[in-house]
Amino acid sequence: MNWKLVILSLGMSLTFWDIFNVPYIINYAGTQFHASSLLASLPLSAEMIGYAMGGAMNGLLSSLRGRKPGLLLSMALVSVGSLVGFMAQSFTWLIPAELLIGLGIEGELSVVPAYISETVQAEKRGRAVGLVTASGFLTTLIVGPIAVLLNGEWRFLFLAGLLVSLVALVTRVRLPESRMWSERRGRLTFDWGMVVMTIVWFLSYFTGYALFADPVFQFIGSHGFSNTSLYFTYILYGDPLGVVLATLLNDRFERKYSVALVNLLAGAVILGWFLSSGVTFLALGFAEMFLQGFKFPIMYTYTSEIFGTRIRTLGYGIADGLGHLGGAVGPILFASSYTLNQLGSFLMLSGVALLAGMIVLAWGVRTTGKPLEQIRG
Repeated sequence: MNWKLVILSLGMSLTFWDIFNVPYIINYAGTQFHASSLLASLPLSAEMIGYAMGGAMNGLLSSLRGRKPGLLLSMALVSVGSLVGFMAQSFTWLIPAELLIGLGIEGELSVVPAYISETVQAEKRGRAVGLVTASGFLTTLIVGPIAVLLNGEWRFLFLAGLLVSLVALVTRVRLPESRMWSERRGRLTFDWGMVVMTIVWFLSYFTGYALFADPVFQFIGSHGFSNTSLYFTYILYGDPLGVVLATLLNDRFERKYSVALVNLLAGAVILGWFLSSGVTFLALGFAEMFLQGFKFPIMYTYTSEIFGTRIRTLGYGIADGLGHLGGAVGPILFASSYTLNQLGSFLMLSGVALLAGMIVLAWGVRTTGKPLEQIRG
């Protein structure tokens, strides 16, 4: 593997480590500090705010000053946030800690796919972005077991993030600046693609995060599976499998159609999941999570391709950063509608996923195998 991809994979794996360890930290630290339900919800909200802000901030920096400063800043923010969390003297310390980590995480997502796309061959672009993305998603397989083995020692979850982010920060000093950015840097211009892809990412995160909401556990239980956590875990393992397979296939098909198709299929499977039972119910749940995982490597690559070099990281940061607001809205609306009309709530999720696919199908451009200069310049 290219040495640059190894260095970037280290930071990306940390990014997803921090995304998935938050519930364990909140649970353990909230118990230790006797935090109220309201206070316990604030670190996650702070991280979501960090997502919304971090992509635009780091994307702007990387568009104006270069990709390398953005790569260093994202890891520096995660390092500082992890240090604040590790040294927390009260539960309130976790709020700024997760805000800083959220800024770093979304800052990472805004610049890494763009940097990779600009520094690898066109025919290998999807696979390269997919490999780095997969390094992050596969981290999700170990977060839970490690958190359980720590038996409430939540500070070690921050410590792991601190140590890895410092290593990633130091190794990134060796990375060269993107030659494409150096040659094409200039005045920033508006691109309607930012609006379109923000909507697509909003809809995608709306559905994806809703599938982690509490009604999903109720839904599994209503189909006769009493140990809902166990069966949800079984279903959830479809996600990393989807990431791995998408990485292998990312350059084999036109990404415009891959992105559209995976969202359209996800919308259809959600509805089929609601109408199924027994083994078919579990299989369709697994398939839905598989599709949720499958779409990320191709959408990360696609989003980095459709913006011009001057605003590539800014466009990506705005689209993915503000798109994360869908992850805040989706679970709330899904939970509210589920209590009123279960079928209606699943029709909503299905419709949102279908809409995301149709927007890409109607607006998207062909990108696979093309040099970036031939797509948007």
